Amino acid sequence: MPHYHIWTIGCQMNKADSENIAAFLEQCGYTSTSKIDNADMVVLNSCVVRQSAESKVANKIDALRRLDADKVLAVTGCIVDAKVDGLQNRFPRVDVFFGPQDVGRLSEYLQGRGLIGASAATQNLPVKAKVSSLINIMQGCNNFCSYCIVPYRRGREVSRPMADIVGEVESVVERGAREVVLLGQNVDSYGHGLTENPTLADLLEELNRIDGLARIRFLTSHPKDMSDRLIETIARLDKVCENISLPFQAGDDGILEAMRRGYTNVQYRRLVERIRRAVPDVALSTDVIVGFPGRAENNMSSRAK
Repeated sequence: MPHYHIWTIGCQMNKADSENIAAFLEQCGYTSTSKIDNADMVVLNSCVVRQSAESKVANKIDALRRLDADKVLAVTGCIVDAKVDGLQNRFPRVDVFFGPQDVGRLSEYLQGRGLIGASAATQNLPVKAKVSSLINIMQGCNNFCSYCIVPYRRGREVSRPMADIVGEVESVVERGAREVVLLGQNVDSYGHGLTENPTLADLLEELNRIDGLARIRFLTSHPKDMSDRLIETIARLDKVCENISLPFQAGDDGILEAMRRGYTNVQYRRLVERIRRAVPDVALSTDVIVGFPGRAENNMSSRAK
């Protein structure tokens, strides 16, 4: 029986993608191994949001040049863009590059080498349930913050139909999950482009009705897109955790404008006030970028504290 090993770096969405890749490979007859040397196939799921992450990915690929020629080395994640030829020239040992969630490209390659059958490659991916299961509800981002590569690697926003998400959550709950974490680069804009034009609040309402599901979390939110209706829904639904990831990134309006974040310091503060009024015990987490180009010492003024 062939074995696979998956190495993952980056965000929760990468982790969810790796779980789907693992499910696909197991469906095709592969078994997981924690040791690269024992693997017949090695998949590297990459991140290039920060230079340090990109360097780790490049170093990992270089280190795997020693792999036997008959072992498959595949690379996915945000390092993969439309310029695959350039990547292939840079990393000639890699057998196949495929974009985030493009398991079909991996399937085509494995079929071409006779490593899997066509029937296994065309079945739906089984969901591997954990007590807390990651559920991708959308891909891509339309915001184009000046520091972020995600829209260029994962593309524009594409939301999954709500019925598909509800069905997947019901499936993982049947298999033992008690919590789901809904993932997207900007979950607050979920539903844009879908025929029914649902919102994240609508999705939470549907998931809250699922028997056996105890907790619902979601990330990451964008301050400019968090609606009052979503806040009210979080406050009202018993299964939605009172925990919100709400990156502010910078406290200075000039830096926020340079980042193309779409809100001001005051607007962010007022949003936090509305959240706390509706959800008094809310746990708020955030991200902040320190040393953004153009930031001077006086940018860290009392307005950012």
